[in-house]
Amino acid sequence: MRLYIELAKRSFQRQVAYRGATIAGFATNLFFGALRASVLLAVLGESSALAGYTRLDALTYTALTQALIGVTALWGWFDMIRSIRSGEVASDLSKPFDYYGFWLAQDVGRGCYQFAARGVTIMLAFAVIFGVSTPTSPGHWLLAAASLVLAMLGSFAWRFLVSASAFWLTDAIGFARMAYLLVAFPSGFIVPIAFMPGWLQEVCRATPFPGLIDTPVTIYLGRARGVEALSLIGVQAIWVVVLAASGRLLAEAGRRKLTIQGG
Repeated sequence: MRLYIELAKRSFQRQVAYRGATIAGFATNLFFGALRASVLLAVLGESSALAGYTRLDALTYTALTQALIGVTALWGWFDMIRSIRSGEVASDLSKPFDYYGFWLAQDVGRGCYQFAARGVTIMLAFAVIFGVSTPTSPGHWLLAAASLVLAMLGSFAWRFLVSASAFWLTDAIGFARMAYLLVAFPSGFIVPIAFMPGWLQEVCRATPFPGLIDTPVTIYLGRARGVEALSLIGVQAIWVVVLAASGRLLAEAGRRKLTIQGG
């Protein structure tokens, strides 16, 4: 366990070194967040609410989804793919640690830094400029935190699964970019799932992707409480297990392929 804690700490420290990138990412998130908030407010128009979203909910939704971009690495993560393409993976697989845990620990460090440096700051900026809602009780905060942790784990499990394709594909980065881009809509990032037609909502909820964005946002906004919130968290947890198991199986098949090819 100490190894994985050290990996997470070192990953966090590496992120700290890129202060310029953090500032640029924050500014970009805030700018596009303001644009997205303006669009949602225009959609609401003079209405007091749309699909249960008030104007304050719409602003909070925008702030949260922008804050989660860095935490969940929504637009991509290519470290594992690059290690496979460079051949460094052969060394990683020969070391006495769990390959999935090796990358997960580093992603936890990265995600924690992004949460502190870009997630919290984006929420504070939106709170000052536009105003946002907050959970109303300790239990509500706890449910929101649990959902956020599962969103991070689910995002990593999905990215690990996609990255494992590099064992077979020569252009795995191109494939991964498409895979990550496709997540934006069914996750509820582009538009709240509640705004979609009923049949499309069902299609999205049949995938693991709402658990990356829509579920933590829904719980944070208090649109799901008590048993309903616990049910959504349970679905998140199931998808984390399914995706993680699938990624492990694919990576193991990739390891055997490397062994069969002699390196």
